[in-house]
Amino acid sequence: MRKFTRRAAVAAVAATAALGFSAASATATSAATWTVTPGGSFSANAANPTLSVPNADLFCDSSDASGTLKTGSGNAGAGLGTINTLTFSGCSLAGISFDVTVSSPLSINAESVDPADPDRVVGSISGIRATISDPDGLCTASFAGPGGGEATVTGYFDNTTHQLVVNGGNLEATEANCLGLINTGDAATFNAAYDTDPAQTITAD
Repeated sequence: MRKFTRRAAVAAVAATAALGFSAASATATSAATWTVTPGGSFSANAANPTLSVPNADLFCDSSDASGTLKTGSGNAGAGLGTINTLTFSGCSLAGISFDVTVSSPLSINAESVDPADPDRVVGSISGIRATISDPDGLCTASFAGPGGGEATVTGYFDNTTHQLVVNGGNLEATEANCLGLINTGDAATFNAAYDTDPAQTITAD
C-alpha cells in the first residue's frame, strides 16, 4: 500500500470502500442470492479516505482498489467478490507522512437490502490486517480485529451511485508506537467511498 498525506477536506464518505458496505440493521431484508451486473474485473477509486482513532485522524489523498466480482444471478452473498489490491496515496497523521499496507486478498460480502433504502445493499469486507509507518520511525501501528484476528469493515453498496462505501467495522490498533496519537487497543474507523469502474450493480434475486 502506499502513503497517506494530509488533506484538509475530507469527503463524507464512505471510504469505504474501496469497497464498502454499512452495518446491516436488525430490520434489513435478507437475500439468499444476488445478481451482479456486469461483474468480472473492476477497479475502484476513493477520494480523501480517512482512518480515525480517538486521538487523531489519518488523512489520505486517495485510495485505489482492484479485484473481481461474480457475475450474473444466483450468487451467494459470502465471497461475492474479491479485492486483490488496495493501496493508498498521500497519507498523513498530525503532519507526519505515512506508508500504509493492507493485506490481500479481501472478501466482499453482500448481506441484505437496506429497508430504509432499497437501492443500498449492506454487507462487509473481511480478511483485513493493516500497518502504517513513517520513514523516520516516529509512528508505527498495526490494525486487525479484536484479539489480533482478521478485521471486518462494514458499509453498503449504492446502486444509484455505483459506489462501495465503508463506514464501520471492528478494526482496532493491535500494536502502536506513535507518540500517543495511536495507542494499542484503540478502536479505528475507516471511512471511504469507492467509485467502481465499470459501474457495478448488485441486486437481490
